[in-house]
Amino acid sequence: MGETVRFTSAAIVALLITSAGGAEPEAPSHPHFPLRTAGRWIVDQSGTRVKLACVNWGGADLKDGIVGGLHLRSARRIAHTFKDMGFNCVRLPWSVWMVQTNPAVAIELVDKLLAANPDLKGLRALEILDAVIDACAQEGLMVILDNHVSDGIWCCSDVDENGLWYNSRWPVSSWLQAHMELAARYARQPWVVGSELRNEVRTSIAGSPRWGGGGANDWHAAATKAGNAVLSVNPNILVVVGGINYGKDLSGVYKLHVQLQNQEKLVYSAHSYSWSYPALPDNYQDLKDQIGKDWGFILESGRSYTAPVWVSEFGTFSDCHKDTCAHWWPDFLQYLAEGDLDWAVWHGDGTWSRDDLHPFLGPTNYGVLAANWRQPASEGELLTALKTIEAPSLGPGVKMTFDRDQCDKHCADTWSSGWSNGRDGAAACAPCLRNRPCRGNLSVKDWCNTGWAKISCSWTCCRAGLVHADTCAESQCQQWYVDDYNPNWPSGKINTPACLHCLHDEECRKGRNKAWWCASSWAAEHCQLTCCTAGFLTQAAGTSAFIHTES
Repeated sequence: MGETVRFTSAAIVALLITSAGGAEPEAPSHPHFPLRTAGRWIVDQSGTRVKLACVNWGGADLKDGIVGGLHLRSARRIAHTFKDMGFNCVRLPWSVWMVQTNPAVAIELVDKLLAANPDLKGLRALEILDAVIDACAQEGLMVILDNHVSDGIWCCSDVDENGLWYNSRWPVSSWLQAHMELAARYARQPWVVGSELRNEVRTSIAGSPRWGGGGANDWHAAATKAGNAVLSVNPNILVVVGGINYGKDLSGVYKLHVQLQNQEKLVYSAHSYSWSYPALPDNYQDLKDQIGKDWGFILESGRSYTAPVWVSEFGTFSDCHKDTCAHWWPDFLQYLAEGDLDWAVWHGDGTWSRDDLHPFLGPTNYGVLAANWRQPASEGELLTALKTIEAPSLGPGVKMTFDRDQCDKHCADTWSSGWSNGRDGAAACAPCLRNRPCRGNLSVKDWCNTGWAKISCSWTCCRAGLVHADTCAESQCQQWYVDDYNPNWPSGKINTPACLHCLHDEECRKGRNKAWWCASSWAAEHCQLTCCTAGFLTQAAGTSAFIHTES
């Protein structure tokens, strides 16, 4: 019987996922493969930009060498879910151990790993990986292979002996051989579009990596050799080179960029998390400046080092229950949005695969999917935020659904949030767009199209494609009115933040409904802007008129 799953969160466009059954589905539309690069963009053979909006699907890098979720759903259905969520590719981590040993699934673990995929029982790890990649291809998901670790263990630390691309068990030759084996294995599978040479290169027991300078720990030299080796057996694939210091430092590219036998196949990758810059102030401009020094400069056009940068890992808790969701998370999403970067969120997994750190098959609480691998986790809070950056807005051949220049011309972020960190304007609107509690639990669409955010955060909403620039031009509350209210509250809220508090607080309104409160002479004097943006006050023929409606 076919499986039907509904995404019921109000924060997400309704999605209906039905398992494959009956007639064969039509072949998915796809870019004109193979992919290549043009300046800072990834493009197809027609020269049209292909934006990577990816999700990590882990497990093949860990103790059993098998992607997660196959105990609950078929590989095809999981891939279908990712596709319906708006992702167009998956990043598949793997270990050198998995490729070199191609382990069989232990008998006692078969049902725990493959219960929902009886056709995969009896297969070895690489054959199961084949099936997963075929499932992704059938659903129109591009695949980028990622050498995550040497041993099949959880990444990452300074003492796990997996920080470099070799260790005492798996020498450089094994790493190169594994890359070449996978590149050749999928040379005829056009949906396998890239190979990331190593995840989060960092200090290890064997020493620290360097960018250039020669020697065993010269990552620039090792990546150049490995990239050319991959291209020698699969000339169609993109070669992805990450930075050092846990993947966040590509500053060496400024003076010494990677030179492959086919430079149109080079893509750099970077990682960013809330802990990447622990000493950095909670300020968007500071984050932007730091990233610009570490790897953002690579995107500057017309330089000898210009190339695409794919952010192959970033992420946060599924329910945004940590402080990162109030500051770093929306700030980083804003950075991705402004530059329209390629990305891959960590991660899609709803449950943990087997490692020595996490509860086997327990909920990750850090994934796009819930523990049942069907619905979005935490009512789609993470997915909702990602949807604001999925669609391409820049690059060759991109047909934008909105005009960024018109957003800049007609819209403005004028919200003075009153937050203790002093954020206002876009610096306040961008976090609120991507944080459900700040939005009052409204969906991003409703938040941008109703009430004060339609006016006070119109630029952020317009740039996210959630309101049209014409809407900004038609909304003139801020040209007519201001809020002038200083209640001397301990919270320090004044003007618009104070008026918004009172508008939504029955005690502050002295029991009146919102419309009658806005119609009072007191509110007419102190909170006109708030009442206008809430829809209780209009301007017509030079005179103001209050609208008396129940609310």
